[in-house]
Parts: sequence; C-alpha cells; structure tokens
Amino acid sequence: MKRSWSNVLFGIDEELLKSKSSYNTAKEILQQPKLWKETLENFKKTKNNLEEYLKKIGLNEEFQVIFTGAGTSEYIGNILELFLKKNSNLEFKSIGTTEILNNPSNYLKKNRKILLVSFARSGDSPESVGVVNLMNENIKDIYHLFITCNKEGALAKILEENKKAFLLLMPEKSNDKSFAMTSSFSCMLLSGILAFSSNIEKKYEEIEKIIELASKELNRKYEKIKKLAEEDHKRIVILGSGILSGLGQELALKIMELSAGKVVAVNNTTLGFRHGPKSIINEKTIIFNLINESKYAKKYDEDLLEEMKLDEKANKIVVYCINKNEKIEKNADELIFIEKNDNNILDNQLASLFIYLVYGQMYAFFKSQYLGNTTDNPFPTGEVNRVVKKFKIYKFEWE
Repeated sequence: MKRSWSNVLFGIDEELLKSKSSYNTAKEILQQPKLWKETLENFKKTKNNLEEYLKKIGLNEEFQVIFTGAGTSEYIGNILELFLKKNSNLEFKSIGTTEILNNPSNYLKKNRKILLVSFARSGDSPESVGVVNLMNENIKDIYHLFITCNKEGALAKILEENKKAFLLLMPEKSNDKSFAMTSSFSCMLLSGILAFSSNIEKKYEEIEKIIELASKELNRKYEKIKKLAEEDHKRIVILGSGILSGLGQELALKIMELSAGKVVAVNNTTLGFRHGPKSIINEKTIIFNLINESKYAKKYDEDLLEEMKLDEKANKIVVYCINKNEKIEKNADELIFIEKNDNNILDNQLASLFIYLVYGQMYAFFKSQYLGNTTDNPFPTGEVNRVVKKFKIYKFEWE
C-alpha cells in the first residue's frame, strides 16, 4: 500500500527517521515556513508594544545596539549588523556573549547607552545570563531586548524582575528538540529583521513571498541536495560576502555539528578566501558559493567562481543563487537556483538569506544521514551538548 506524504519527510519514512534518531531535525527544517508565518503574525500583534518600549527608553543615535549570543545565536547578530545598518542611523554591532563575558573592557564603555539584543534558543546557556548580569552591574544606561524560543528559560524569566527589558518570544515549536538550531535560528533572525526595519509594511509583503518560496524549495530541491551530500567530500567550503558571510558561518557550523566533525567545514568571504584559506582546496573538496544579489558584490563572486573553475583543484563547485546568468552557469558544476516563474520577489538580498539557509540546512542533514549519524544528537556520548554546561562566572570590575 502506498504511504501518504504525511508519513514521509524528505522522502524518508518518519518511523525510519525516528529509529535513526533523526526525525526531529528533519521535521524542524521542514516546519520553518509555517513557523515564519507564525513569527510574522506574532510580531504584528507585538509591534506597537515594542515601539512603545523603544520610544520609552529613548532609542536614538546616542545608543549602541549590541546583538549578542553564542554560536549560532551569535551568527544571527553578524547577519543583522550588516543587513540593518545600511538603512538606519543607529549604531549596530554584533559581539558574541563568549567575547563580552571573557573580555568586557575590550567591547564596552560604562557611560555609553546600550540596548543589548540577546538571542538564545533555550535562554539557559551560562553566557546568556552571565552577560545580562554583567551589563546590569557595570553599565549605567543598559536596556534589553530578549529574543528567545523558551518561555521557561532563565533569560525569559529575567524579564519578571527587570523593567528595562522587553521580550520577543518565538513560536513554541521553534525551540528545537534536536541538537542543531534550525527553526530557532531562522525565527530569531526574522524577528531581528522585523524589530529594526523601516518600511515595515513592505517587509511584511516580502516575507510572505519568501515564506511561500521557501516552502516550495524545501520540497523540490531536497533530492538534488541529497545527491550532493552523498558524495564523498572530506572538505567543505562555504563562501559568501556581506550579509552572507554570517550565513556562511552558520551553514559551516551546521555541517560540522551534524557530521560530528567527520568532515571539515569552513567558511570565508569571497575576497578573503584568496589570502591563504584557498589552500584547503584539494580533490576531496566541495565548494558552495553563496551568490550575493547586490549587483556590485555579485561581480566579485562571479570572478572568484571563474578563477576556481580554471584552477581545476576542487572536486565540485556548487552555486546557490536567486538570479543565474551565463557566467555563473558556465563556471558552476552544480547550480541550485530559483526558477524564473517563482522569482517575483523585490528584495533578493532578504530572500537569499532564507532560501540559502534552507538549502544549507538540508545539505547538513543529508550529510549526517550519509555518514550514519544520529542526527538529532550527533554526540550521544556528550562531548558537545545542546545547551552548554554550566561553568564558573567571575565578577567583573573596571580596571
């Protein structure tokens, strides 16, 4: 008897995925468009309250807006810093909680007004709470925006005793059960974009289109990406410039995590790759080029692509793009792009973030499956954990 699609994820029987401890990761990747819609609708309901809070604290050019988080949560800030600053007079800066906690005086000024935007899936990692406490104790004018997926987490509960904080809570299902951050990453990224974007009605319209497009791409591109993941590549390179540099960090980390370190995945910028890191390329290397849809930046992406094709060193060169052209087609061994009849979006930069993200997440998932890993927990013996274990936090004093 033929099974219905509801019993299958990425063409794999869900019972088989459960038996391989891989069901949650597949489900959490596939559910993202639905959760983005929920995130969008939740934001619309919360928007006025957030605006009132930002008005109340007097957010203006005197503030430094610091995006912070650890690991994947830090990469959200790395993307947002570059995505938002070109259309805003605010000073955006992304600094990981791991850096702030370790060396506060390198990043903070005690008399500077700061809005700390904390991203956290669980809200329970030692650094998340540690940095909030450090800021409250050492910065005179400190205000908080918590963007988290866990209403029961330590970060969310700080709100109960801190009137200088505002909480944006993500959909409940975005608090991934699996090891890897997938739904959590994308929902928090979307919320960060919405929280600080101008011309918000236009953003709503664009995001609706991206949600529809991502849903289609998850269903029609997974087989092609699965075939790539089942090739025996030992070295994986992710290249992207501008806002795609932070996305490259995330996609490389996903591969490293879900492969349990069995393959090496690195990321670099388009122009930075030539300065030494290019030496990683050999006959076991696959390179993913995240094409920047800025007309200016795209020229550099195309030139590096052509250069690597002529070098004939890499085993395979894969291109993710929204708009393909003759030069890209000529130099890509594998091209994963948006079909023309679906490309009715106006903001290709925004679209590239979310579409390339789901491409990369699918690749990491299928690479993990190919390697025989338990994808929901690639480290069953506990070397790396879903939430970092507690460690000693030291009291900071200005020197």
